[in-house]
Amino acid sequence: MLQPNTGRRSPSDALNSNMNKKTLLLLLSVLSTGSLHAQKTETNQLLQQESALTDSLSPAQHAHQLLLHGTLQAAPLVGIGLLQTIHNEEIRTIRYGHYPNFRHHFDDHLQFAPLAAQLGLRIAGVEGSSRSVWQTFTADIAATTAMLAVTSAIKYTARVKRPDGSSRNSFPSGHTAMAFTSAALLSLEYGERYPWMTPVSYGLASLTGLGRILNNRHWIGDVVTGAGLGILSAHVGYWVSDLLFGGSKRRLILEQVAPKTRLRLYAPLTLSATPTEGEDSWGLQGRDAALGVEYTPAQWPIYLRGQVGLSIYRGHQGGEGAGRSAHERNLSLRVGVGRDLMLWRGFYVAASATASLRHLLKSEISIPPLSPRLSMPTSSVGVGIEVAPRWYFTKHIGLRLPLGLDYYPSSYQLTTSQRSWGLSPVSFYGGTALEVYL
Repeated sequence: MLQPNTGRRSPSDALNSNMNKKTLLLLLSVLSTGSLHAQKTETNQLLQQESALTDSLSPAQHAHQLLLHGTLQAAPLVGIGLLQTIHNEEIRTIRYGHYPNFRHHFDDHLQFAPLAAQLGLRIAGVEGSSRSVWQTFTADIAATTAMLAVTSAIKYTARVKRPDGSSRNSFPSGHTAMAFTSAALLSLEYGERYPWMTPVSYGLASLTGLGRILNNRHWIGDVVTGAGLGILSAHVGYWVSDLLFGGSKRRLILEQVAPKTRLRLYAPLTLSATPTEGEDSWGLQGRDAALGVEYTPAQWPIYLRGQVGLSIYRGHQGGEGAGRSAHERNLSLRVGVGRDLMLWRGFYVAASATASLRHLLKSEISIPPLSPRLSMPTSSVGVGIEVAPRWYFTKHIGLRLPLGLDYYPSSYQLTTSQRSWGLSPVSFYGGTALEVYL
């Protein structure tokens, strides 16, 4: 006879449910353990290969291989710096819009901080990768000499005018080259033994480069190229000292196809365009500089991303800018999720969906009489999608080309003395971004 359904679970059902939960937890535990074991096995195999390769090389061959490894790390950064020159005017516009009176000369001194730390530790007797204090001194002298020779030769050959118009020796940035030479020297001497020193040293060097831009002494291309030349100079310095002193204790690291990292930083520089609704030729042009972070939790197929940026907007007609208005400066926050899709060896496409907040900042820029005035809410929320081809150049450096669109339902208007134009809620953007893998 059929039993009525009382909505209560029988003891056997409860027992089966508990068994299913335990089975599921056991399966997840096995999969997680297997994944960790596979990663550990792969790491051990790489270490064994590195040790075997190092043992098979003479000291001179080992020094040559380390120099080749360093060159492959630095050369892409020099190339990215040359590419970033297309954003020179864009970054200067953002600098003038947000920090027109910035005058702080911390960059004159900060460029030497990592090198001072390296020398101080070595003199104090802290063991590093060099076999003696004199070997460290030799590497530092050779690296600094190489950096000064290369940057000076390029400066007085290229003769690029500085942003402030003071002279024609802007490219590349000597301060930034010195800062990254110092950072790389500290990292090469102590990075293997104290891994935290590498991000700290490069962080200080990056602040030096940022200071050169904020002080209106260099373009963005000058700074990024100078960083690559500085890293290359440090590797040249250690190559010279290794040859003179018969090698060092640095390991020859085998690169993988793509860095197995869960945390990466990126710095996008983008141009955006927002057309007016209708057939008029007016539109809104944006220049954006940002800093973002992406994090992939363990065992997750997607990554989490967050980004903060500064923007300058201005009205334009027929592709030509029409001056500045008092409502152009913005702070933007962006959060979202994304996923990497591998297309080829070292080449990926990142697809992401984001939510963003755009906040209007107070402006002190005067309004020329014939300029359009941008009317926008104090804060507005939007959504967006982005597709970004990405290249892994080395274990720590990559490049992406972000392409995307944003949708802001809030009302935006461009107003002149003749009439007003409503802006489309959809804007498009594209640009370049340097990536750093931690």
